[in-house]
Amino acid sequence: MLRSISIVNYTLIKELTVDLGEGMNVITGETGAGKSIVIDAISLLLGERASKDNLRIGASKMVVSALFDPPNVREDPKVGELLDKYGVNISEELIITREMDKRGKTVCRVNGIIVPLALLKALGPHLMDIHGQHEHASLFKAENHRIQLDAYAGKEAREILDELSEMTASLRKTAGQIRELESRGREERRAEEFDRFALNEIRKASLEPDEEEILNEEKQILSHSEQLFSEAAQARMILSDEDPESPSLIDAISDLESRIDRLSSIDSQFAPYAQSVQSAVIELENLSAELSSYVENMDFSPARLEEIENRLSVIDNLKKKYGEDIPQILSYADGLEEKLEGLDHADETLENLKKDYTKKRGEYNNRADRLHDIRKEKARGFKDALENELKDLAMEKARVDVRITEDKNLISSHGKDDVEFMISVNPGVPPRPLRRIASGGEISRVMLSLKCIFGEKDHTDTMVFDEIDTGISGRTAQSVAEKISKLSRSHQVICITHLPQIAAMADRHFLVEKSSDDQSVEVSFTPLDEEKRVSEIARMIGGAEITDTTKVHAKEMLEQSGQIKKTITS
Repeated sequence: MLRSISIVNYTLIKELTVDLGEGMNVITGETGAGKSIVIDAISLLLGERASKDNLRIGASKMVVSALFDPPNVREDPKVGELLDKYGVNISEELIITREMDKRGKTVCRVNGIIVPLALLKALGPHLMDIHGQHEHASLFKAENHRIQLDAYAGKEAREILDELSEMTASLRKTAGQIRELESRGREERRAEEFDRFALNEIRKASLEPDEEEILNEEKQILSHSEQLFSEAAQARMILSDEDPESPSLIDAISDLESRIDRLSSIDSQFAPYAQSVQSAVIELENLSAELSSYVENMDFSPARLEEIENRLSVIDNLKKKYGEDIPQILSYADGLEEKLEGLDHADETLENLKKDYTKKRGEYNNRADRLHDIRKEKARGFKDALENELKDLAMEKARVDVRITEDKNLISSHGKDDVEFMISVNPGVPPRPLRRIASGGEISRVMLSLKCIFGEKDHTDTMVFDEIDTGISGRTAQSVAEKISKLSRSHQVICITHLPQIAAMADRHFLVEKSSDDQSVEVSFTPLDEEKRVSEIARMIGGAEITDTTKVHAKEMLEQSGQIKKTITS
């Protein structure tokens, strides 16, 4: 509920605070007095576009602020989600502020936290429902009629809609997977052919991770086999006694060993050297044996060298295509194998997805068909309810039709139906869409009737009617007044009116007046006591001149309205 609104430097208002109450708040005043200014200011708090023209002439900043009792979050959890998203705490009150400087820059706050304008727009429908003669919110938009009918249908419809939302998401996901598999075109097939060729080429090579290093070592040896043979043979000759003209190195060191042994037996300082020389003799004898075996077993094979060079050439070719070394090539091949395995199973996967889609579509159709039946059934009750409401508002001849058009091929979170409310206000004229009603009075009454039907199902606490009474008078005006009064038993209502019948039903009555001098124009909002209400309603009855007769009539109207209000229940 809107408890109060504070306005500073907005259009003609320098500074104003209006405290509103529960029930029916009525705003009246002369034509052009500025009755709609407060409503326009509230609209800014609900995310409407601001203009520098909204700034009072000569002012540097405009501030509009409103204090709300926060909505019941258990009934409307979306409010809590929105506030939590921007770090706004829910307390016993909700304060929304919007400022704009002379450059047109705006700042929005909720409970003191700076928030984007998008939050105000999102919060707006949960806080207030504003209706003007030419701005009927969502009531006359055909795309919202389905939502309204589903709200009228109640719990079972809501439960099915929740199911359809999940089913639709699942169907769309599966359909996307099917399209992705079916959309593999020529380029994808070429890529697959290349991958298969690459994998075959790598696997056919039968690579080993350390193969290249081993082959390079063997190639090094084979490429220098003659030099290796010559050097090994010469080394063996130096160590051994194969050359009769040259003493053996081993024999010479053995002779050295004997002499050092004799020295150490006399002088112990040579004992450590004796051990070293002995070790040297053993090492040289081992080396001689190794050289002999190396020379005797050396097998220089030009064919093996050619084989190694060919193998290394294969490896180099694969490295140029698939990786810097054999481990990278093998890793690339493993990736190709995994990818191609998935492609090999693509047909099977596609077939399974299609079966899954068919099953899900059948389940979706069953629930959507049930929702269609519910809508058709509830549409009859809605039609009767709206016709009855219109009958109370002097539209006895009005006939309503709820047109439900089913698209069997449609998949959506709301089912297969398009819904539009149709109406005929004159006998013999076929029903037409609500938006094509020409008369302002008829529009007002249809809108009010719809709000009465949906009022108990609407979580919005506050309803604003900006001259909803345009085009009506007499007994119809009294009927409209009683309807609004009844609606105010379950909602806070703020109503701008020019009809005394509606003003007389108010729980709180405000008079808007405009005053001016040579320097400025001021607009004031004054809450009226009973005496002042008599004068204002007398003015509304008789025009500019207030007479004793109009005052008597006004008192009678107030007394009569008081009696009627006692009989009205929500």
